Amino acid sequence: MKILSILARLKKTEAQIKIERTHYGIKFYLPENVSEDDLLKTLAGIPAGVYKLPDNEGLALDFQSRKCSGKLVLKLFAGLIWRSGIKIIAWLSSDDDTRKLFKLSGFNTIEPAQEINLQTAPVLNENADESENNNYPGWKILYNSLRSGQRIETEGDVLLWGHLNAGAEISAGGSVIVAGKMHGIVHAGAFGREDVFIWAGTFETPQVRIANKLCYADKQSTKGWLKSVLITLEAGTPLIREDKFIKPRTEDK
Repeated sequence: MKILSILARLKKTEAQIKIERTHYGIKFYLPENVSEDDLLKTLAGIPAGVYKLPDNEGLALDFQSRKCSGKLVLKLFAGLIWRSGIKIIAWLSSDDDTRKLFKLSGFNTIEPAQEINLQTAPVLNENADESENNNYPGWKILYNSLRSGQRIETEGDVLLWGHLNAGAEISAGGSVIVAGKMHGIVHAGAFGREDVFIWAGTFETPQVRIANKLCYADKQSTKGWLKSVLITLEAGTPLIREDKFIKPRTEDK
C-alpha cells in the first residue's frame, strides 16, 4: 500500500522517479536530467507518512549518472531526511565524483545484498563431543550479484546465485559456490580448513585461495578459464578441474 501511495503521488509531479520494491525496502531511481531544485521539490512533495517503513527496512537513493553537489546533499538532509525521519540505507551513483562525495560524507554506497542463512547438518565427527558437532554455522545464500566493494564473510559455506563482480570478495570458512561469473576474489577454508572446494559457473578471476594456499590465474595460461570449474586442494596444491560430467564405464560383454 505504501508503494502505491508513492506512485500515485509521483504521477502528479513533473520529474519522474522510478520506484522499485526491494528485499530491504524501497529503491528510488532519481531523474538525471532535471535541476536540483526540481528534484528537491519533487521529493518534498511526497507525504512524510509514505516513508514510514518497518524497522528492518529502509530507502536507497540511486542518483544514476547525475553529478551531485555537496549543496544538494545538505538540502536533502534539511528538506527531506530530517523532516520525514526516513532511513537512507544506501546512496548509489554511477558517477565517480558523486560516489566519492558520498563516501567522504560517510554514506553507505553499496546496495544491500539479499541473503538467507540455511542451516544444514554437517557430516558428524564421531570422535567429537556433542557441542562441537552442533556448532556448524550453515550456508549463507545470496540471490543477487555482488558489486565492487561488497564483501561477504562467514564461518560457513556460501552459495551466490549471481555474479561475483571485480572488486567484490567472498571469505568463507567452508566451501564457496558462485553460480554466475566469478570475477572477484574468493577465499574458501578461510580459517584453515582444506577439505573445502570452490565452484564457479564461469571462471575468470585472477585469484582464489583455499586455506592458506593461493592460486593465481589468467586467461592465457589457466586451464578452465571462461568455463565452469571445480577447485580443490590435492596434496596441498590447488587443482582446477573443468566441470564436466563423468561418463561411467560400460562393462564389456
